Amino acid sequence: MNVPSDDRSRCRSTLATFKILLQQAKADLSAELGRGGVAFAKGSVFEYFDELRKLIETARTDVFFVDPYLDADFVSRYLPYVAEGVSIRLLGGPKKRATLLPAVESFAQQFGRSASVRISDALHDRFLFVDGAACYFSGASFKDGAKNAPTVLAQITDTFPMMRDTYERLWRESAIDH
Repeated sequence: MNVPSDDRSRCRSTLATFKILLQQAKADLSAELGRGGVAFAKGSVFEYFDELRKLIETARTDVFFVDPYLDADFVSRYLPYVAEGVSIRLLGGPKKRATLLPAVESFAQQFGRSASVRISDALHDRFLFVDGAACYFSGASFKDGAKNAPTVLAQITDTFPMMRDTYERLWRESAIDH
């Protein structure tokens, strides 16, 4: 089929316009949904900490951390940045329970704020849920950040409802520790 040159030019122009509109829609959707993600080079511990702190400080009602390696270092590093009146929930693994619980008790004593702790042996990945409305995946344990290897903090959008429901169910099914 022979397409006249004017028609090919119009098609290219229409395709270029469509690509621009698609990129604009993608940018608008990203802005509406959230930040996306941030990558960290090995050793960028402070940058990782600072990004996570910023996310924690956005919470107005609830922060829910899921990490099999939550421990005393995690408590002292992050919990002081949770605003007063914001509920704190920690779903950790059994390996670090012995250091996590005393640190949570000390935090509660000093700051007059409590954190609910539950332990599950069904954890592998690490997530931060903010106000039940946003979810962030961490490629590294929150306590280590980018200490030993490169990692990411990435907002989960497409599978957010499934992730929230999965970890809320694990929370409900886990034994209450604190």
